[in-house]
Amino acid sequence: MQLSKRLAAIAAFVQPGERLADIGTDHAFLPTALVQAGTVPFAVASDIGAGPVAIASRNVAAAGLSDQIAVRQADGLASLKPEDAIATVVIAGLGGELMCHLLSAGRQALDGTETLILAPHRDPELVRQWLAEHEFGILDEALVADEGHVYPIMVAGQTAPAVPYKRADLILGPILKQRGGALFQQELARRINATKKVIAGLQQAHQLDHQKLVEAQTDLAIMEEAHANHRE
Repeated sequence: MQLSKRLAAIAAFVQPGERLADIGTDHAFLPTALVQAGTVPFAVASDIGAGPVAIASRNVAAAGLSDQIAVRQADGLASLKPEDAIATVVIAGLGGELMCHLLSAGRQALDGTETLILAPHRDPELVRQWLAEHEFGILDEALVADEGHVYPIMVAGQTAPAVPYKRADLILGPILKQRGGALFQQELARRINATKKVIAGLQQAHQLDHQKLVEAQTDLAIMEEAHANHRE
Protein backbone atom coordinates (compact mmCIF):
# COMPACT_ATOMS: atom_id res chain seq x y z
CA MET A 1 0.00 0.00 0.00
CA GLN A 2 1.53 3.31 -1.14
CA LEU A 3 0.52 6.05 1.28
CA SER A 4 0.28 9.77 0.57
CA LYS A 5 2.94 11.99 2.15
CA ARG A 6 0.45 13.01 4.84
CA LEU A 7 -0.53 9.46 5.77
CA ALA A 8 3.09 8.28 5.60
CA ALA A 9 4.07 11.02 8.06
CA ILE A 10 1.28 9.94 10.40
CA ALA A 11 2.29 6.27 10.06
CA ALA A 12 5.84 7.16 11.07
CA PHE A 13 4.59 8.16 14.52
CA VAL A 14 2.90 4.79 15.20
CA GLN A 15 5.00 2.66 17.52
CA PRO A 16 5.59 -0.97 16.45
CA GLY A 17 3.37 -3.50 18.20
CA GLU A 18 0.66 -1.00 19.15
CA ARG A 19 -2.98 -1.86 18.52
CA LEU A 20 -4.39 0.95 16.40
CA ALA A 21 -7.70 2.74 15.88
CA ASP A 22 -8.05 4.93 12.78
CA ILE A 23 -11.06 7.18 13.33
CA GLY A 24 -12.48 8.61 10.11
CA THR A 25 -10.53 6.00 8.18
CA ASP A 26 -12.12 6.74 4.79
CA HIS A 27 -10.71 3.89 2.63
CA ALA A 28 -8.66 2.23 5.41
CA PHE A 29 -5.37 3.00 3.66
CA LEU A 30 -3.48 3.78 6.87
CA PRO A 31 -4.39 0.66 8.91
CA THR A 32 -3.95 -1.54 5.83
CA ALA A 33 -0.43 -0.23 5.22
CA LEU A 34 0.54 -0.55 8.87
CA VAL A 35 -0.73 -4.11 9.20
CA GLN A 36 0.87 -5.12 5.89
CA ALA A 37 4.19 -3.70 7.09
CA GLY A 38 3.93 -5.65 10.32
CA THR A 39 3.98 -2.43 12.35
CA VAL A 40 0.67 -3.10 14.10
CA PRO A 41 -0.92 -6.50 14.82
CA PHE A 42 -4.52 -5.26 14.90
CA ALA A 43 -6.49 -2.18 13.88
CA VAL A 44 -9.98 -0.77 14.03
CA ALA A 45 -10.88 1.23 10.92
CA SER A 46 -14.01 3.26 11.53
CA ASP A 47 -15.93 5.92 9.67
CA ILE A 48 -19.36 7.50 10.10
CA GLY A 49 -20.21 7.19 6.40
CA ALA A 50 -21.67 4.02 4.90
CA GLY A 51 -19.89 4.66 1.58
CA PRO A 52 -16.37 4.92 3.01
CA VAL A 53 -17.01 1.92 5.26
CA ALA A 54 -18.09 -0.19 2.28
CA ILE A 55 -14.95 0.80 0.34
CA ALA A 56 -12.76 0.23 3.41
CA SER A 57 -14.27 -3.23 3.89
CA ARG A 58 -13.55 -4.13 0.27
CA ASN A 59 -9.98 -2.87 0.51
CA VAL A 60 -9.30 -4.79 3.72
CA ALA A 61 -10.82 -7.98 2.31
CA ALA A 62 -8.85 -7.62 -0.94
CA ALA A 63 -5.66 -7.33 1.12
CA GLY A 64 -6.58 -10.49 3.03
CA LEU A 65 -6.57 -8.65 6.36
CA SER A 66 -10.16 -9.06 7.57
CA ASP A 67 -8.91 -11.00 10.63
CA GLN A 68 -6.58 -8.17 11.66
CA ILE A 69 -8.56 -5.06 10.69
CA ALA A 70 -12.07 -4.58 12.04
CA VAL A 71 -14.00 -2.15 9.82
CA ARG A 72 -16.88 -0.47 11.63
CA GLN A 73 -19.43 2.23 10.89
CA ALA A 74 -19.67 4.52 13.90
CA ASP A 75 -19.45 8.14 14.99
CA GLY A 76 -15.97 8.88 16.27
CA LEU A 77 -14.66 6.90 19.23
CA ALA A 78 -17.99 5.09 19.63
CA SER A 79 -16.49 2.40 17.40
CA LEU A 80 -14.08 1.28 20.11
CA LYS A 81 -14.66 -1.65 22.47
CA PRO A 82 -12.72 -2.48 25.66
CA GLU A 83 -11.63 -5.81 24.20
CA ASP A 84 -9.94 -3.96 21.31
CA ALA A 85 -7.21 -2.92 23.77
CA ILE A 86 -6.33 0.03 21.57
CA ALA A 87 -3.01 1.72 22.37
CA THR A 88 -2.86 4.35 19.59
CA VAL A 89 -5.75 6.43 18.26
CA VAL A 90 -5.36 8.28 14.97
CA ILE A 91 -7.78 11.03 13.98
CA ALA A 92 -6.82 12.79 10.76
CA GLY A 93 -8.37 14.72 7.91
CA LEU A 94 -10.95 16.57 10.00
CA GLY A 95 -11.23 20.20 11.03
CA GLY A 96 -10.03 21.12 14.49
CA GLU A 97 -13.50 21.95 15.79
CA LEU A 98 -14.96 18.59 14.73
CA MET A 99 -11.92 16.77 16.10
CA CYS A 100 -12.43 18.39 19.51
CA HIS A 101 -16.10 17.42 19.43
CA LEU A 102 -15.26 13.78 18.71
CA LEU A 103 -12.65 13.70 21.46
CA SER A 104 -15.06 15.20 24.00
CA ALA A 105 -17.92 12.91 23.00
CA GLY A 106 -15.70 9.83 23.10
CA ARG A 107 -13.69 10.45 26.27
CA GLN A 108 -15.35 7.47 27.98
CA ALA A 109 -13.86 5.19 25.32
CA LEU A 110 -10.33 6.14 26.43
CA ASP A 111 -8.69 4.83 29.58
CA GLY A 112 -5.93 7.43 29.66
CA THR A 113 -3.09 5.20 28.49
CA GLU A 114 -3.60 5.75 24.77
CA THR A 115 -1.37 7.78 22.51
CA LEU A 116 -3.30 10.20 20.31
CA ILE A 117 -1.99 11.05 16.84
CA LEU A 118 -4.00 14.00 15.57
CA ALA A 119 -3.73 15.70 12.19
CA PRO A 120 -6.38 18.41 11.74
CA HIS A 121 -6.53 20.06 8.33
CA ARG A 122 -7.48 23.40 9.89
CA ASP A 123 -7.70 25.14 13.29
CA PRO A 124 -4.93 23.12 15.00
CA GLU A 125 -4.89 25.65 17.85
CA LEU A 126 -8.36 24.44 18.89
CA VAL A 127 -7.03 20.89 19.15
CA ARG A 128 -4.02 21.99 21.19
CA GLN A 129 -6.35 23.97 23.47
CA TRP A 130 -8.52 20.87 23.97
CA LEU A 131 -5.47 18.76 24.78
CA ALA A 132 -4.24 21.32 27.32
CA GLU A 133 -7.65 21.59 28.99
CA HIS A 134 -7.88 17.80 29.33
CA GLU A 135 -4.30 17.31 30.57
CA PHE A 136 -2.91 15.75 27.43
CA GLY A 137 0.69 16.76 26.89
CA ILE A 138 1.96 17.21 23.34
CA LEU A 139 4.87 14.78 23.04
CA ASP A 140 5.90 15.40 19.45
CA GLU A 141 4.85 17.43 16.42
CA ALA A 142 5.57 17.68 12.73
CA LEU A 143 4.51 19.56 9.63
CA VAL A 144 4.09 17.80 6.30
CA ALA A 145 3.45 19.33 2.88
CA ASP A 146 1.20 17.30 0.61
CA GLU A 147 -0.51 18.40 -2.60
CA GLY A 148 -0.20 22.10 -1.91
CA HIS A 149 -1.35 22.00 1.70
CA VAL A 150 0.66 21.95 4.93
CA TYR A 151 -0.68 19.63 7.62
CA PRO A 152 0.25 19.72 11.31
CA ILE A 153 0.59 16.41 13.11
CA MET A 154 0.64 16.20 16.89
CA VAL A 155 1.29 13.24 19.17
CA ALA A 156 -0.25 13.52 22.63
CA GLY A 157 -0.49 11.47 25.79
CA GLN A 158 -2.47 11.71 29.03
CA THR A 159 0.19 13.63 30.90
CA ALA A 160 -0.17 17.24 31.91
CA PRO A 161 2.40 19.57 30.30
CA ALA A 162 5.33 20.43 32.57
CA VAL A 163 4.32 24.09 32.26
CA PRO A 164 0.97 25.49 31.13
CA TYR A 165 0.84 26.23 27.42
CA LYS A 166 0.90 29.89 26.47
CA ARG A 167 -1.01 31.34 23.53
CA ALA A 168 2.14 31.04 21.40
CA ASP A 169 2.26 27.29 22.14
CA LEU A 170 -1.35 26.88 21.08
CA ILE A 171 -1.17 28.72 17.78
CA LEU A 172 2.36 27.69 16.76
CA GLY A 173 2.77 24.30 18.47
CA PRO A 174 5.00 23.99 21.57
CA ILE A 175 7.49 21.73 19.76
CA LEU A 176 7.15 23.16 16.25
CA LYS A 177 8.00 26.66 17.46
CA GLN A 178 11.20 25.37 19.03
CA ARG A 179 12.31 23.38 15.99
CA GLY A 180 11.46 25.94 13.33
CA GLY A 181 12.65 24.93 9.88
CA ALA A 182 11.90 26.01 6.31
CA LEU A 183 8.40 24.53 6.19
CA PHE A 184 7.52 26.09 9.55
CA GLN A 185 8.66 29.47 8.26
CA GLN A 186 6.75 29.03 5.02
CA GLU A 187 3.53 28.14 6.81
CA LEU A 188 4.05 30.94 9.32
CA ALA A 189 4.39 33.48 6.49
CA ARG A 190 1.14 32.21 4.95
CA ARG A 191 -0.68 32.48 8.28
CA ILE A 192 0.69 35.98 8.89
CA ASN A 193 -0.70 37.14 5.55
CA ALA A 194 -4.05 35.46 6.22
CA THR A 195 -4.28 37.05 9.68
CA LYS A 196 -3.51 40.50 8.26
CA LYS A 197 -6.43 40.08 5.86
CA VAL A 198 -8.69 39.06 8.74
CA ILE A 199 -7.64 42.16 10.69
CA ALA A 200 -8.28 44.40 7.69
CA GLY A 201 -11.72 42.87 7.25
CA LEU A 202 -12.57 43.36 10.92
CA GLN A 203 -11.41 46.98 10.82
CA GLN A 204 -13.56 47.70 7.75
CA ALA A 205 -16.65 45.93 9.09
CA HIS A 206 -19.77 48.03 9.60
CA GLN A 207 -19.89 46.93 13.24
CA LEU A 208 -16.46 46.43 14.85
CA ASP A 209 -15.99 43.22 16.84
CA HIS A 210 -13.39 44.60 19.24
CA GLN A 211 -12.67 41.28 20.97
CA LYS A 212 -12.00 39.42 17.71
CA LEU A 213 -9.82 42.28 16.50
CA VAL A 214 -7.70 42.24 19.66
CA GLU A 215 -7.35 38.45 19.47
CA ALA A 216 -6.27 38.59 15.83
CA GLN A 217 -3.79 41.38 16.53
CA THR A 218 -2.35 39.44 19.46
CA ASP A 219 -1.94 36.30 17.34
CA LEU A 220 -0.35 38.33 14.54
CA ALA A 221 2.22 39.77 16.94
CA ILE A 222 3.09 36.27 18.20
CA MET A 223 3.50 34.91 14.68
CA GLU A 224 5.57 37.87 13.47
CA GLU A 225 7.90 37.55 16.46
CA ALA A 226 8.36 33.82 15.85
CA HIS A 227 8.96 34.45 12.13
CA ALA A 228 11.62 37.05 12.92
CA ASN A 229 13.31 34.87 15.56
CA HIS A 230 13.64 31.87 13.27
CA ARG A 231 14.91 34.02 10.40
CA GLU A 232 17.89 35.18 12.47
